Amino acid sequence: MFSSAPQTVPLRSRVWGIALGTIIMVGTPTMIVSAKTVQATLPILLAAALGAAAARGRIACAKPRLNGAVLSLFALIAYAALSGLWAPDWQLSVSISLMAAVVALGTIVLITLLHAESAEDALHMGEGLWIGLLVGALYTVLEIMSGQSIKIWAYNTLGLGPDELQPARYFTWKDGRVIAVHPDDLTRNAVPIPLLIWPALMATRALPAHLWRPAVSATLFLLCAAAVLLATSETAKLALFAGVIAFAAARFSWQMARYALSVAWIAACLSVVPAAYLARQLDLQTASWLQLSARLRIIIWNEIARLVPEAPILGHGADMTYVLQPVTHEGPTPDWGTFVIPHPHNVYLQTWYELGLAGAVLLAIFGFMLLRQISTLTEAARPFAFALFAAAAVQLAFSYNLWQIWFMCLFGFAVAMGTLGNNVLAHRKSQPR
Repeated sequence: MFSSAPQTVPLRSRVWGIALGTIIMVGTPTMIVSAKTVQATLPILLAAALGAAAARGRIACAKPRLNGAVLSLFALIAYAALSGLWAPDWQLSVSISLMAAVVALGTIVLITLLHAESAEDALHMGEGLWIGLLVGALYTVLEIMSGQSIKIWAYNTLGLGPDELQPARYFTWKDGRVIAVHPDDLTRNAVPIPLLIWPALMATRALPAHLWRPAVSATLFLLCAAAVLLATSETAKLALFAGVIAFAAARFSWQMARYALSVAWIAACLSVVPAAYLARQLDLQTASWLQLSARLRIIIWNEIARLVPEAPILGHGADMTYVLQPVTHEGPTPDWGTFVIPHPHNVYLQTWYELGLAGAVLLAIFGFMLLRQISTLTEAARPFAFALFAAAAVQLAFSYNLWQIWFMCLFGFAVAMGTLGNNVLAHRKSQPR
């Protein structure tokens, strides 16, 4: 990680940037190989950044900066904790809210530290990000094209058995060895890519324009796009497309992009319940032109939406979807049978169900304040930040559960990397071309 470092700056003055950049470079492809590792990468990076700040006498830089986005986020988390007063399992609501507060606070401290990093250290960390993402995307493409030969080799080399690899339906065995893995096992590999591509592209802007930047930027984007488009995660594809559209719109007019994203965000937060009803009334769960995963989501969304009126204002309590969900539902096709809802697959709907109208309004305010904060960035950084926001908003609309620790950490890591990318852009004019 020396390609864009100012050669006039002694190596000993850049050692912390290289160390933190190495953590990012290793952690990024690791979380693409296994997305849940981000819940280890984020705290490790935070601890290292705090240690680096203390060693350089900059620990005061860790003091969080309060703004509208930060205050509205903690207002939402505080309300989630308060919902434990009426939740069937108050301990679950309070404990998950406290965990969310820890992730949020850690992310904000990390953002503050990365914002204060010097040019040379930020450049090294930025290099760690785009190199790590390049490696992770390349791994994903190779795995998809080779039928996951790397994963199969690793599992067999480690001697893992059927009891250790889940879900069992993804793996085909012969003579005690894995011989095939279902493509859906790579779904989570694609999840971080639409979020991290925009901070990584910001980081590549520091490379010399006449030599590295065009080739690295184009290669990075094409590899990431290939990894997402070849994978089975339709949500990741939609998130990538949303990011590209937001980026293009912001390059044309950042005011237009902010307005469009604000309207879309508020609509997603406040209109998701009637939208879920409408999708079921239109019988979209049986539409042959929709993928099976989309039809399953329509059933799940409708079943959760119909329970929202039971507690429309205050909600049922944070993380109560798993406690109060109906047991089984009819599948979208006759041969599907019944299935159990695994998780909401829609954070906006989950917010309505668990936190009611009050929580939905707080979530809407948080997104609006975040877009307002993005608008204060430099002209060069705004398109990338709007693209990251759009990709994150789509990920929230179609995947996972709001309170999954790795999911919260992934968004925290992505926003922290966005801050890093913004720092790199702020210093790029001082770099050689």
